Amino acid sequence: MPGYSTDLTGSVVTHQMMGQQSDGIGMGSWLLRPSASENVGYNTNTLGIPGSGSPAVQTSANVSASSRWRRHALGASVGMDDHRYPTQSIASYTNWHGSIGGSLNLGRDTLSAAFSHYQYHLSATNLGVYGVVYPVPYQVNDGRLSYTKVFGRFSLIPAFDYQDFSFGTAPGPISIDYDSISHKVETGSLTSRYEFSRGDALVAVLRGSAAQFDQAVQASTNNYADGAGFVGVDFRRGQVWQYRLLVGGETRSFKNGARPSVSTPTFEANVAWMPRRIDTVTLTAARHISDPETPFARNQVITDVRLQWDHELRHNVFVRAYGEFGESSSQSGQQAQGTAVTSLEGSRLQKQIHFGGTVFWNIDRHVRASLTYNYVNNATSGGNVNYLNIPGRLSTFTSNTVLLGFSISG
Repeated sequence: MPGYSTDLTGSVVTHQMMGQQSDGIGMGSWLLRPSASENVGYNTNTLGIPGSGSPAVQTSANVSASSRWRRHALGASVGMDDHRYPTQSIASYTNWHGSIGGSLNLGRDTLSAAFSHYQYHLSATNLGVYGVVYPVPYQVNDGRLSYTKVFGRFSLIPAFDYQDFSFGTAPGPISIDYDSISHKVETGSLTSRYEFSRGDALVAVLRGSAAQFDQAVQASTNNYADGAGFVGVDFRRGQVWQYRLLVGGETRSFKNGARPSVSTPTFEANVAWMPRRIDTVTLTAARHISDPETPFARNQVITDVRLQWDHELRHNVFVRAYGEFGESSSQSGQQAQGTAVTSLEGSRLQKQIHFGGTVFWNIDRHVRASLTYNYVNNATSGGNVNYLNIPGRLSTFTSNTVLLGFSISG
């Protein structure tokens, strides 16, 4: 999508699938790409509580349009994905999104802009989500603007990003309104790059953010100013190794002086090793301070590490296997919910382990089949949260998901 940054590294699965995908539908200087998929299977734990297993049916559809102009670029996409659990209907939900973005080529410089709207849901099995059992609807409006100014090998990229988060009410026998964490965030950043050679650069990033929470009570405690800085390298030209490594720090101070500030070292890593044309091993890792995703947590520091292996088994058969570790460390306070008050004391630590794999079969340029298995293990300690007295709610749970899917593309 023009206007949004892209990951220039790519696994063998990504490269081969793009090479074997359909050409799309040409409409003059535009290219249209419709797609749809259907996956059926079973999820042993849809809500993070015992006895919430259910057959699973996942349906998705997307259509994108992109310009085929020589200099400038414009693109748009709209899509949806629906998750149905026939024997746990309260766990079912539908997400959708729409995006538009473009870039102007101004000689050696580039001006980019983009806007997206998302209608998503929080899940009880997400990392960093506490006190949630039933899917929580929320929407995000995201607008961004950036300008790339080139001075020979050196370039400066100022950017601005505005995000508006609005949270709704979870369904179920215990109705919880999550509007208290609705907020807006403005972020300004300046990225500088010095290219040693084409595609290989030294990178430095400075970023500042400010957040305003919508509700008066939350605004008095959660409004914050955030600053971060990173330095590192971005080497994308190699045929065997490609990597982006950034290290730095982030600090967040709150408008309420009684609330302690948060500071932590941060990093971002994206390393791709391609020893053969048919293999790609990718390591991605990041650490950062995250906004609250539920009223039951604040000051979250998220750390995530993922190792993935992609292999071309046959010309049209591909295998993907992965392992991932995620950790969320947060502080808590006392949270009012209607007429009840839930005690959330001290710090909380959540750890998740994921692993699984997928086999892809490109039947032809328009039809693809897949078989997927995913495993999740979650363990949460501290915080003394009673999860709103929801029967069977546990701090530790596991989930297994098996899906057989088919997708078509135009």
